[in-house]
Amino acid sequence: MPNSEREMYVCFSKEEISILEEFAKNKGMLNVSQALESLVKERISEN
Repeated sequence: MPNSEREMYVCFSKEEISILEEFAKNKGMLNVSQALESLVKERISEN
């Protein structure tokens, strides 16, 4: 069965992770994964 979602591994520096953690915290998200997913969806909707 084909998966409609793609998986991608990404690497971040400690500084970038801190920025993502702060973004997640400010938006009431539980973790960095939610923050990253939110940012990607936002970027896609801009195009």
